[in-house]
Amino acid sequence: MPIVGFFSENASIELQKEWEKRLQIHCSLIKLVPLLSKEAEQAQSALLWKPPLDRLKELKNLQGLISLGQGVDHILKNNSIPINIPIIRIVDPYMAKSMSHWVVLSVLNFVRDTYGYFDQEKNKLYKSRKELNFLSLKIGIYGVGAIGSVVAKDLYNLGFQVEGWSRTKKEIEGINCHYGKDCIEELIKNCDIHVCLLPLTPLTTNIFNKQTFAKMKSGSCFINAGRGNQVVENDLIENCNSGHISSAILDVYRNEPLPKNHEFWEQKNIRVWPHVAAETNPQTAAKQIANAIKCIEKGELPPNTIDRNLGY
Repeated sequence: MPIVGFFSENASIELQKEWEKRLQIHCSLIKLVPLLSKEAEQAQSALLWKPPLDRLKELKNLQGLISLGQGVDHILKNNSIPINIPIIRIVDPYMAKSMSHWVVLSVLNFVRDTYGYFDQEKNKLYKSRKELNFLSLKIGIYGVGAIGSVVAKDLYNLGFQVEGWSRTKKEIEGINCHYGKDCIEELIKNCDIHVCLLPLTPLTTNIFNKQTFAKMKSGSCFINAGRGNQVVENDLIENCNSGHISSAILDVYRNEPLPKNHEFWEQKNIRVWPHVAAETNPQTAAKQIANAIKCIEKGELPPNTIDRNLGY
């Protein structure tokens, strides 16, 4: 029987039971146990979101770690996991489409000035507001991988001009794709809406900073569903205060949950979402996780094992 240690930050026991039920559809013998329990010491694999990393050092039978999301920075953050233990991420079309819905919503809210109309509604003010010409706007997608490529194609199909950037070369029909460190400035300087969907790595940490924002067009919109540590928050606030960044829509932050005294809450042109742009769905992700658990039990390398050198 595959015993799997389970931990998801701030989750209830009901979530563990839901995951176990879904996983057992694909492998009836799987048993999830709390990562902090004595029984977890028998586990060869663990299913995790923001776990206490010191606890993993105590589990001597571990042969593989599975992230409960697309990102794995929560497991890699202090380099404490031995290099011989594979780390597996989720790659789920449901999550990609869910993220696309959130980005499309954010883009359309900016283009159609949704929040301006909401304010008018509160004041019973019935009049039109300026609408941006979507044909002349360029949207830059930073990170056109498994999720970003879906977002880029959906925005293109809505009639937007879309530019993409990634570490390595990508070809996506209808999307002007750039790659490599030297080409990222093409998006920064030429796009009107900037969408960060990058994984968190040493190269992407603090990538959006005072210098980056200064190179963006005046009045740009900045959307972040990548990771909070990719943005120097004080630099973003400064640019929002000046109006150089006219609108920021954020789903991720350096500290989560976002502290109640954080300045983001007070910014009229910053919209705060609580890291919900693309949540993992047990129903759609269970099959690949169950397969990863079976591979680990057999001593095989599961699909979607990350490259530790790249961090994703």
